[in-house]
Amino acid sequence: MPLAHRDFSSVLTKHGFAEIKKIGEGSFGKALLVQTEDGTKLVCKAVDVSSASSKETQDAVKESRLLAALKHPYIVRYRHSFIENGWLCIFMDYCEGGDLSKVIESAKRRGQRLPEDQILRWITQALLALKYIHEKHVLHRDLKSGNFFISSSGNLKMGDFGIAKVLSSTLACARTQIGTPYYLSPEVCQEKPYTWPSDIWAMGCILYELCALKVPFDAPNISALVQRICRGPTPTLPTSSDFLRQLCNAEMLQRNPGHRPSAEAILQRPPMQAMVKHMLEEAPPPRELRLSSAGAGSFKHVGLRQDAVSWIMKQRYYLSPEVCQEKPYTWPSDIWAMGCILYELCALKVPFDAPNISALVQRICRGPTPTLPTSSDFLRQLCNEMLQRNPGHRPSAEAILQRPPMQAMVKHMLEEALRLQRLRQEHQELEILLFQGRDGSGTAAQRTHEMLAPTPAPPPAPSPGGLRP
Repeated sequence: MPLAHRDFSSVLTKHGFAEIKKIGEGSFGKALLVQTEDGTKLVCKAVDVSSASSKETQDAVKESRLLAALKHPYIVRYRHSFIENGWLCIFMDYCEGGDLSKVIESAKRRGQRLPEDQILRWITQALLALKYIHEKHVLHRDLKSGNFFISSSGNLKMGDFGIAKVLSSTLACARTQIGTPYYLSPEVCQEKPYTWPSDIWAMGCILYELCALKVPFDAPNISALVQRICRGPTPTLPTSSDFLRQLCNAEMLQRNPGHRPSAEAILQRPPMQAMVKHMLEEAPPPRELRLSSAGAGSFKHVGLRQDAVSWIMKQRYYLSPEVCQEKPYTWPSDIWAMGCILYELCALKVPFDAPNISALVQRICRGPTPTLPTSSDFLRQLCNEMLQRNPGHRPSAEAILQRPPMQAMVKHMLEEALRLQRLRQEHQELEILLFQGRDGSGTAAQRTHEMLAPTPAPPPAPSPGGLRP
C-alpha cells in the first residue's frame, strides 16, 4: 500500500479538517469525527477506493454527489466530498445523540423497553425520510438501526446510504453486502433485484427491533439466517399497540414484496397522520427553519408555508453561519443578527451580500468579515465579537451591556428618562394651576373654554355731532 494512502491525516489537514476521534471502522474504510477551521463538527466517511477501477471510482464519486443533493429534515445532511490518495471522503453532519442501535442496546441493558409513543415518532420520521428518497428514485440499500442517528433535539435522521454498492467488483464491497444480513429481505436473500419493497422490509425489521430490543430473525450462521428469513415463522411484535403489530407483522414483513405497502401508503394511516400533525404543531418558529443553499424552491419538499419561505428569503442577510449549516437557532444566532444590524447602522449596508443564496451562504460561512467603518474602537471590536463564526465565542447580550461604554449609555438614558418624568410632573401641576385656579372653581374644560373664547368686539364709537351714520 502506498505511503500516501496510509497517511490519511495529511489528506484531512490539506483540506482544512482536524481529526477528533475515530467513531467507526469497517470493510468500507472508516468513519471519523472531524472539525473544520471554524469549529464545526462533521463526520467524515472515508471509503477505500485504492483497489477500485477508474470507472468504479468515478461511479462512487457520482453517487456521493447524488446523496449531497438530498435535503430533508430527517436525513443526515451530506455536505461535500473529494477523492485523494485512494480515499473517497464524504462529509456529513454530526448527530450528537449517536446511532439508534446504541439506544436499543442501552435499553436492553437496562431491561426497559422504549415508550411506544417514542417508537411511533421515530418510525414516522424514518418513513418520511424513506418516502422522500423513494420519490427521488433513490434506494437506501443498507437500512438498519445503526444507520439511523439521533439529533441533538431527539429527532431520528437517516444516514449512511449504501455508497459502497457501486464498488461491486471489489472485495471490500463483497464483504459489506453481507456485513449486516439481519435486515435483508427474502427476495434479496434469493438473489433477486433490490427494489423499494426491500427497503420497507428493512424498516419492518427496525420497527420490530425498536419494540422487542432484538432483530426479528437471527441465527448462528448466514445459511441458517437466510432460511429463517425466507421460510421461518415471523415472530409477533411484543407491543400493546394493535396498529404497530398489524403494520409490522402483516404488512412490512410480508414475504411477498408485492404485498408490502409503500412508505407513502403507511404515512396515510390515521396514527401516522396524527403523529405528523403533532410534530408540525411542536415545530420551532420560522426563525429556526433551515436555510437551503439552493434558494426558496428547495423548501417545497419540507412542506413549508409560503410565509415561512418568504421570511427566510427576507432574513437571509442576517442568518448566522450555524443556521446556514442547518444547525439549531440558539441565542448566539440572535447575537450574530444584532452584529449585522450594528454593521448596517455604521456602514449603511449589510456586512455580507451576494447575487444569489448559494454565494451568500458561502460568504457568511467562509468569506472575510468586513471591518466596521467607524472611528469608535469599542464599536469596531464589539462588532467583530458579535460576528464571530464560532457561536461559542460570541458574547451574550448581558455581557455586552456590562461594557463601560454601554453602562455609560444606560446611565445617560436613565437620567434622561428621569428628567422627562420631572418635566411631565411640572407640566401637570401647571395645567392644574392654569385651568382650575387657586380657588378650585370651575372645571378644566370650562376654564379652557373661557381662555380660548374670542373677545367680543367693542361697540362702535359715536359719530361727530352725535349723529348716527
